[in-house]
Amino acid sequence: MKTIPFEYETDRKFFSDLLCEEAERVEKYLPLFDFRPPNEKRKEFNRVRDELLGQLVLLYGHVCLLGFEELCDLDSGIAVDHLIPLSSNKLNKEIRRREAEKGRKVVTQSFGSNNIENLIVACCNCNNHKKHRFLDKIHLRAILKLKF
Repeated sequence: MKTIPFEYETDRKFFSDLLCEEAERVEKYLPLFDFRPPNEKRKEFNRVRDELLGQLVLLYGHVCLLGFEELCDLDSGIAVDHLIPLSSNKLNKEIRRREAEKGRKVVTQSFGSNNIENLIVACCNCNNHKKHRFLDKIHLRAILKLKF
């Protein structure tokens, strides 16, 4: 099994804790990760977004897999959401306690892929609420059971 090339061992532990059930290895979820620069991944995603949305609707239906209770509204439209965000500064902030330079945000890291395994269909309200955050383990595991 190919090893996921995390920049820091603490990142491996974070994702292992977030994604894995007991006795699973994070490498099971290799398709969720892509460490290329986020701008490359965003350009690629923008070219295939509509095609991917069609594939996801065929797989899961016209539903919102995020389902944030008070926000969820299919009338807001549907969108493609990345389970593991393309980039995030969460680990740099919370694990490494990095500070932002004056007038800037804490540096982000590139994580998520455009692989269909990392994508779900969500209503626009829930997608906009989630933004670049990670779901909690319970919510994420429920979605992963549909995919893996």
